[in-house]
Amino acid sequence: MFVALTPKTASLLFTLLTLFSASCFAVITPQRQQAVTVCDATIQPDWPVDFTATTCQQVALVDVDPQGKTLWLQLTLPVSKQQLTQLKPPLALYLNAKASSSSYLNGYHLGNNGLPGNQPDEIAGNMDARFYVPLDLLLVGDNQLVVKMSAQQSLFTLPNPVHFIGINHYNAPQHHLQRYSNWMLVILGILLTATLYFAIRSLQSMQRGQHLLLALMSLFAALQLFSEIGRALFSYSYPLHDVRLLVIVTFSFGFGLCLLTLITQRFVRTHAVHWIYAGAAATLLTVILIPGFDNKTTAATFCPMLLSVILAARHGYRRRNLAAAATTVTLSLFLLIIVLTADYFHETLYFVLITLLLSVLFMQQAKDYNALLSNQQLDKERIAKLTLRLEQNQQHNKPAILKIASAGKVDIINTAQINFCQAAGDYSEINLTDGRQHLYSGTLKNLESELPSTFLRVHRSYLVNLEQVTRLQTSTNKSSGSAASLLLQNGQQLPVSRRLIPAVRQAVTTEIN
Repeated sequence: MFVALTPKTASLLFTLLTLFSASCFAVITPQRQQAVTVCDATIQPDWPVDFTATTCQQVALVDVDPQGKTLWLQLTLPVSKQQLTQLKPPLALYLNAKASSSSYLNGYHLGNNGLPGNQPDEIAGNMDARFYVPLDLLLVGDNQLVVKMSAQQSLFTLPNPVHFIGINHYNAPQHHLQRYSNWMLVILGILLTATLYFAIRSLQSMQRGQHLLLALMSLFAALQLFSEIGRALFSYSYPLHDVRLLVIVTFSFGFGLCLLTLITQRFVRTHAVHWIYAGAAATLLTVILIPGFDNKTTAATFCPMLLSVILAARHGYRRRNLAAAATTVTLSLFLLIIVLTADYFHETLYFVLITLLLSVLFMQQAKDYNALLSNQQLDKERIAKLTLRLEQNQQHNKPAILKIASAGKVDIINTAQINFCQAAGDYSEINLTDGRQHLYSGTLKNLESELPSTFLRVHRSYLVNLEQVTRLQTSTNKSSGSAASLLLQNGQQLPVSRRLIPAVRQAVTTEIN
């Protein structure tokens, strides 16, 4: 991650940068452990500077620290004849550091990045600076680079504020920091898509809380990733670098806390809130006490995940729960990779793993969701059977009646004696079990509203009494597809609308069972 680095990690990162650059193009850059001369700029405020003064000292380049001070930095850039011929003009001096700066190459002033100076006078420069270098300014042999640096507007003190110094082809100031931006943009798109998907799913009533947590996890990961690659995409002044690091840690903490909440909701039966509060407090304390923002960012996710592993493992052991065991293995592998790659756990690996972790959690969530749907469907079928039985018992104990007015008289019909009803224009024919017929002065829809729930609409022209149904018959025709009919107790057959076949099959099965 492009955050504060320990000396070991900084050296490794710088070596990788150098090897990558050298494999693609010529680059002139000093070694991180190269000895450089540093002088206090409050004693010698103006150029030229006497670097042989007793107040000056030699330190390794990796240890140069302009935070809270103003200093002069002198270093040597050796250039071979081969390098000079390989360099493609125009050239630029790249200075990626948390500081304002003013650069001189072989006595020539290249320009300013902000304005270095004491606290009242400093103008903050960009985190990543670029200075044009005339080709004829470079010499075969040793070239002297002098940089005046200051960082008086820092919120935090970072262990290694100077990230890269080198001369190369003129390009964007972040040229040496954006190798992975294209891949990261792809992952960013995946995370934002996941955020939208889970946010929409959270609008449904089923598993709303868990879908909301997955949406927040995806969002926090996406925002953290965007903050990470933001340095490669945008130029910003060096004081904002501290804010950016703080934002990255905050998003990492948000992701970890949501993960812990999700695991406790799934696998903790009692005192779940207490575990969440305890995990949040322990993580926050660790983040505050641990040095270095790269370590803070990792700890903000590592600590909640470690507690999540413990909770999932405990539930899996006590309940012999396979889902808890699978979650334990997945999170444990993630933690193991973090531990094994602690010295070079950069943003590509981290966010690839985060995306894979979200994918695993999504698959587990989908499996739980499908199981919940199946259970709800079974419950609905049981409720439907119970409701139908209650309706039948009620009809047998106190049969429903239907009043039909015609020719100045009113016929009263016991609904249990109705076999089926058939649409006849603006009227409906009521067919009784004894073969008689009555004419109802209304549509089949009106008649359906007056009959008990033991009657089912099986076709736009037929309404059948389920108690009179003995069998549902289906057949398949290559030209017309599936067809179905109901066989009644009196031997009559009624057609079933193709789109209603599943509902009729379920109702008939419930009735027969």
